Amino acid sequence: MTSAALSLIPYALVAAASPLGLAATLTVLRTGRLQALGLALGVVVGQLVACGALVLIGTVSIGHRTKRPGVEGVLEILLGAALLVLALRVHRRQAGTRRDGNRSRQILDRLGRVRFMTDVAAGLALGVGGPKRLVLTALAAASITAAGVGGSKEALLVLWYGAIATAVVWAPVLAALVLGERAVDLLDAGFHWLSRHERAVTVSVLSVVGIFLVGHGAAVLVT
Repeated sequence: MTSAALSLIPYALVAAASPLGLAATLTVLRTGRLQALGLALGVVVGQLVACGALVLIGTVSIGHRTKRPGVEGVLEILLGAALLVLALRVHRRQAGTRRDGNRSRQILDRLGRVRFMTDVAAGLALGVGGPKRLVLTALAAASITAAGVGGSKEALLVLWYGAIATAVVWAPVLAALVLGERAVDLLDAGFHWLSRHERAVTVSVLSVVGIFLVGHGAAVLVT
């Protein structure tokens, strides 16, 4: 169980590294705490439903009677290699170039004008995610299924993964509820710093997680 939980952390960290998710959270926080709660609720539920559904599909398809370290090892090596390739591509990209910039701005503008239920729906969409998040969720679900820990522990692993993968949304909302406007100002300053250093931070995170996954996956296959 502990090993399976640790193996999910790299997937969840990459999924959580979402500037759009943090920007959406800060945008909604400025419109009101209730709207922010709606967004956070939607994101968490969307992530949990997506991961849980994929785990259920995997369980029905291949079962989970025994642990499958070979499957976990191969998955980790493939994802680690993909992350290292992505880190290289991001490193070579010219500073300030983002192909999804206009789309992101449109999403943030809309979030600033919507109500509670619309924020919940937007959160569900962000929680399920686009191709990147869906791939990471599928890999995490496959890792959970391959761990062979049983139904109740699989549910706990889904909750564990969902909590980390959506932390960039629910943690700022929780901080704002507890600390008030001061937390929003600190988060806003942190977001601006992240925006200025996004490429370096992205390359560092992808490289560290990618190297870890390749090394750990190889060790799992060898042992």
